Amino acid sequence: MTVSAALSAGSLREVVLIAGKDPLVEIGGGHSAYVRAHGRAALRAGFVPQIFCVSDREGVFETDFGVVYRVKSLVPLHLRAGIGSGYYMPLVVIHGPQLATAISRFLRYRPGPHVVHGFGPWAYAGLAVRERLARRGVAAATIAGVYTTIRHESRARVEGLGPSHGLGKKARILAKHFWMTRVVERLERRTLAETQLLLVNYESVRALLPPARRDPPICRLVPYTSESSFFRDGTETPPCPTSLERPDHTDVPTIVSVSRHDPRKGVDVLIHALAILKGLGVPFRACLVGGGTLLEDHRRLARRLGICDVATVEGFVEDVWPYLRHADVFVLPSLEEGSGSLALIEALQAGAAVVASRCDGIPEDVEDGESALLVPPGDREALANALARLLGDPALRASLSRGARHAFERKFGADGFSHALAAAYRSAAPGDAS
Repeated sequence: MTVSAALSAGSLREVVLIAGKDPLVEIGGGHSAYVRAHGRAALRAGFVPQIFCVSDREGVFETDFGVVYRVKSLVPLHLRAGIGSGYYMPLVVIHGPQLATAISRFLRYRPGPHVVHGFGPWAYAGLAVRERLARRGVAAATIAGVYTTIRHESRARVEGLGPSHGLGKKARILAKHFWMTRVVERLERRTLAETQLLLVNYESVRALLPPARRDPPICRLVPYTSESSFFRDGTETPPCPTSLERPDHTDVPTIVSVSRHDPRKGVDVLIHALAILKGLGVPFRACLVGGGTLLEDHRRLARRLGICDVATVEGFVEDVWPYLRHADVFVLPSLEEGSGSLALIEALQAGAAVVASRCDGIPEDVEDGESALLVPPGDREALANALARLLGDPALRASLSRGARHAFERKFGADGFSHALAAAYRSAAPGDAS
């Protein structure tokens, strides 16, 4: 249902989503896909999502996942470029107040109570909105979607740095770690202490919260799903991507990984594991999909290890679905996920046989031996052994493929997510429910 359809149907309940990063710019997975999925779930549940983000220019855009309000960044483009592609998170100390001002202006003449749902550190802006509206006598309930903590994620990024990553990138990541844990983390602590409702998708994330904020009614465990589940049933098989069509590898099993090239994602661990497989003479072809700051470092690593004849480091693609549907095996080599992985959920929907790291919320999504093979994070030998086992056993691949589809259908339905999100919004602002 589009926003216009929701309005014409008489569904006038609004919810403000504080995305931070522009969901119209980040087309692939990650934070923006998570926000878009929430917008689609809110629409399906009868709410009208008003999504606020920081961008290079102002504007209002109606989309099929909500109305997007762009707030122009106060930080010059050249300074943001100097920080790198992940600038939006370190600059939440500047952009958070900007978003709070824009949202407060948007809501101040609308009758409450309002629901203001921020994601990650961006939920900090929701506190400022609540305070500003309260001075006008307008009620607003604040919700924070928590999928990790700054320290948990940033520490994993530092620990994931390896010899294949350049000194310049290491220095930038270490500087970002210092800023995030010394400055931005203070905003996060206040958010976790004062937000009225915390939404988590995993028990592993609940365990990262301050003890006083882990239990109901403050903290609520809700299901979620990938954006693709709202417009795909999982049976569509698009044409095979060109990079997977290798005449010399026609009958060889295909390994696909969808992940950002980020230190905490373990892509270098996977590349080393693929080199081990090749050295053992295991037949396979592999394609690593995803962009990120370490993309070129990992391409150099693949060349140095001599696996470019059997593995392609593809880089960013707009739609990963064709890769997942034509994969025999999907690999998630992450060292840390904070909670879970949207790419893993899409792979489960596609029915790929999964090998994944046993980290954070991943064991809550899949069961070892039933819907995936789980390995210790960062262990290239264990990853290579699991892949070799799966590549050499078509019956096991078929069994895990069926288990993957079953896990998706049982845990990640779009309707279940929509109902749970609607219940959370109504509980936060009961006067707004109808």
